[in-house]
Amino acid sequence: MLNDITVLYTSAGGLGYPSHVRCFAAVKERKIRVIGTAQDSTAPGFAFVDKGYVVPPIGSKEYIEEIFNICRNEGVHVVIPADPRELNTFAKEKDRFEKIGTKVVISSPKSLKVANDKCLLYEYCNRESIPAPAFFKPGNYKEFMKAVTSLGYPESDVCFKPAISSGSRGFRIITSRVDRLDLLLANQPDNTFTSIEEVTSVMGNSDDFPNLLVMEYLPGDEYSVDVVADRGKAIVIVPRIRERIILGASFTGRVLRHDQITEYSRKIVSGIELNGAVGLQFRMDKEGTPKILEVNARPHGALTLSAAGGVNILYLATKVALGEKVTPPKIKWNTKMTRFYDEVYWDEAGHSFKI
Repeated sequence: MLNDITVLYTSAGGLGYPSHVRCFAAVKERKIRVIGTAQDSTAPGFAFVDKGYVVPPIGSKEYIEEIFNICRNEGVHVVIPADPRELNTFAKEKDRFEKIGTKVVISSPKSLKVANDKCLLYEYCNRESIPAPAFFKPGNYKEFMKAVTSLGYPESDVCFKPAISSGSRGFRIITSRVDRLDLLLANQPDNTFTSIEEVTSVMGNSDDFPNLLVMEYLPGDEYSVDVVADRGKAIVIVPRIRERIILGASFTGRVLRHDQITEYSRKIVSGIELNGAVGLQFRMDKEGTPKILEVNARPHGALTLSAAGGVNILYLATKVALGEKVTPPKIKWNTKMTRFYDEVYWDEAGHSFKI
């Protein structure tokens, strides 16, 4: 048996957090004590960790200081940041944490700069012959409309997204195939399709044009890729197809071997020197070519599917941070996941329980 350790895992309010904690509980070779943090005292993840802390808002000066103090007082061996808003701060403070014996599962500020900015990421991929969507970065509404038509609208759908964002935030597909009334009344609120008229009514009158990319729309299957990386070296790569997506989260999926996606992922991880538990997303174009959508230099929400497929991403990244030897496990291809909603309840005294 290896020595017991304490891991601090942030963002206990996340959708996948409870199942992520179970990844640590599933480890047989040592006992892992998990500390969770969140800004809300009723974050569902608090019902699953060994100890929870309510911390100041991410982005405030007090936030990283509170995390630092928790690590020092609790003897935390490894901290895993999970919220994209905190990654740069942890990268800059990594050496400070290591002075108190706490390893941080994080990429370098230089790596995060490329990973977090889709324009820089796509430019890098184009230089390295890694397929990426055709894209434009407009500086104003006139350039936006020119980009939309250059990409084939109205004959073809076109999409746009903030250059720096996470998940499906801000992602929209401009289509001429659905009328505005149908979009308003016949679709659920999580629908990503919009009309050029709707976009014009918002962006056409905006004084400050947003930092976004206009891209070709990729109509094919979407893949998430979970990777454990050690300073640019991909130790294990697990592609999984996203078969059903709700509000940007994968609810049905399958661990599916795809050699092309695996190789592209390896090249990106190496080229921008990613580290720790990271995720990439690809989508097929109309010819079936996988093109990179984004890189998330943090754990993916549905990485438990990879764990079910034999690869415990969070634990392997923890071992890498501790400098322990990691042998790539055998992947159980075609393992399938069906996700569902669950609840946590709180009594008057603030204690959590489940029924």
